[in-house]
Amino acid sequence: MQDFPRIPLALLSTPIQKLENISRLLNTNVYIKRDDLTGIGLDGNKVRKLEFLLADAKRKGAEVVFTTGGAQSNHAMLTAACAKKLGMEPILILKKRGVTERKGN
Repeated sequence: MQDFPRIPLALLSTPIQKLENISRLLNTNVYIKRDDLTGIGLDGNKVRKLEFLLADAKRKGAEVVFTTGGAQSNHAMLTAACAKKLGMEPILILKKRGVTERKGN
């Protein structure tokens, strides 16, 4: 992975936290990986992928980023946030399906 251009966007490494109450109820240790603490939005795996995709785009001189998804797309929201953080202009092409009114993302 070190051979690929990457721009750090996420706060890594995300912590792993023991869920005490559920562990006690199930009589076993239950842990959760806190990707909600990456610093951008609520998703770690998409941000980690965008670190590579947007680094490649910047290296190639891109100033505008296009992406597509549903009206409530987490991918589109995170792409826009990361692109803006890097000084790039995001353009989202959102499909009219599912929830389309202004809720959530």
